[in-house]
Amino acid sequence: MNPRTRTLWTARAFAFWTVVAAAQPEAPESMSEQRIIAPVNPDPLVTKRNATTQANADYRARKAALARERCAPLAEARARYKEELANSRINRKADRDAANNALKAIELDQPDASIKSH
Repeated sequence: MNPRTRTLWTARAFAFWTVVAAAQPEAPESMSEQRIIAPVNPDPLVTKRNATTQANADYRARKAALARERCAPLAEARARYKEELANSRINRKADRDAANNALKAIELDQPDASIKSH
């Protein structure tokens, strides 16, 4: 961009923002005095679009809720299974350790067969 074009663009931008700033009303003293009113669009296509969008959002929300309800028992069963499996593993290890300790205790009570006295 050459300097002359840049100056022209800068002047136009300055003029635009000056007009925009002048067109804005002064801020009210308090926010309670300001009333925001959304314009109602009487266009039937816009009304239909908004109604369709709302219906689609309601449908997706209900579908997700039903999916969560349907999957809840399965998730609970899966959690219960995992817990029981973990407990079984712990019990199996404890049983093996107890059997191993009992075997070691029996071996300690008996004299060593490998040592023979002549």
